[in-house]
Amino acid sequence: MTEKTKLPLNVGKSATEYLQELRKNLETAQEYAKNHAEKDQQRYVSCYNLRAGENVFEIGQKVLILMPDTTSSKVYSRWISPGVIKEKKSAHAYLVNIDNSLKHIHADKLTRYHIVVDKIVCDTVSAGYAQTRINHCAVIYDNDQDFGEIDVTDANPKVSNNNGKTSSRDNA
Repeated sequence: MTEKTKLPLNVGKSATEYLQELRKNLETAQEYAKNHAEKDQQRYVSCYNLRAGENVFEIGQKVLILMPDTTSSKVYSRWISPGVIKEKKSAHAYLVNIDNSLKHIHADKLTRYHIVVDKIVCDTVSAGYAQTRINHCAVIYDNDQDFGEIDVTDANPKVSNNNGKTSSRDNA
């Protein structure tokens, strides 16, 4: 500083003492801020990780790709048609085949592609006992391994009625 600044009259100490105390107070404040920033950062990470999961994809899996929307503002992005994972480049990067061209894309820009089913028809099915009724159904693909062994129930089981005749459940 080229100009001389006078200390306030009520400080009661020399400029050197005042500056040393100021430095000490600033270092204390800096240490306090650093400690609290580290604690808050850990809290933010913990809260984020509660619901966040890693995006892991298999080779050959269909995915949707988040791409910037070039027709409107640069702020907006949209999910584009499914691509196919061709290669895993690193823990979070994949080579994706999009319209016969390979693109190197980070896992955060990918999501699983779920097949849309237009219509599912499921009639009420009896499981062999008069009190057991099943009023729902689900689609399970042949390559789904998560469910284990699946028992398939015949939609029209043969049931004997009181007079000993066997008939279809729909006619009973």
